Amino acid sequence: MISWQQDWRRITGAPIKSPFTGAVLPAEQHPEPLYQQNLLPVAITAKLQHGLIVAPFAGLFTTQLDTERRLVLRHASGLRLLLELPANIIDLQGRGLHWLSNRQLQVNAGQPLLQLDLAFLELELELDALYCALVLDLPKPAESKVFCRQAKVNAAQDPLFIIQTSRTSA
Repeated sequence: MISWQQDWRRITGAPIKSPFTGAVLPAEQHPEPLYQQNLLPVAITAKLQHGLIVAPFAGLFTTQLDTERRLVLRHASGLRLLLELPANIIDLQGRGLHWLSNRQLQVNAGQPLLQLDLAFLELELELDALYCALVLDLPKPAESKVFCRQAKVNAAQDPLFIIQTSRTSA
């Protein structure tokens, strides 16, 4: 589960930078009912403000699902971060998605992966804003606490999560 904390000054741990610029919201605020049911223990909603998606850490970058709408980043520790674009994006057959990195490739932290044409996607999909689901998959066995805060974040600059393990907690 995520521990929502607005004040991170006293939280120690390993930060995971945000792969997007926009607002961080609880999963229940995602417009798609599937994500509102709290089925995923470490999931959030991103309301994108800019369309650039970057690698939050160095690791293996892959994609899954129809039209590669799920971006997967795997850290050397086994941690995975999944960013899932809206399901109806498959109707556009790749239009509005401009890939900046090859898939199945090692990437560096901060490396641009995908440029979304937000204006086009919002118009074509009849959306007020583009929301993504982000899921953090921790390696097993993990005695970890995951912290997040409801705030605006900047890609490759601001922490999205802070992870405390038995080794990093104070």
